[in-house]
Amino acid sequence: MKFEDKLRQLVKTKYDKLSDLAEKFDMNYSQLSQYMNGKKISIEFLTKIIQEFPNADLNWLLRDVDDLHDSVKENSESYKAILNNEQIINKIEILLDDLKSQLAKEE
Repeated sequence: MKFEDKLRQLVKTKYDKLSDLAEKFDMNYSQLSQYMNGKKISIEFLTKIIQEFPNADLNWLLRDVDDLHDSVKENSESYKAILNNEQIINKIEILLDDLKSQLAKEE
């Protein structure tokens, strides 16, 4: 799979429209579209991708499948988007409620 195909797959995990990512990156939509269609990326763009998708495996993203025949096998599990602040707080509240419930049972 080519870089641009992997990039497209990665972006879809978090954004419905490419224009949303262009807005997030504060860049011209046509420039982003060119990257998504195979134009060589800049280090600045790659840095933005790393910051926006911190859980993405760069080994997977930057290598062609053909290059991996002698290397460690990549995990085929699809990447999940990170949680936003509200989702993190909700998860913490659920975990705290569960902990309180467990502590109450021990008393």
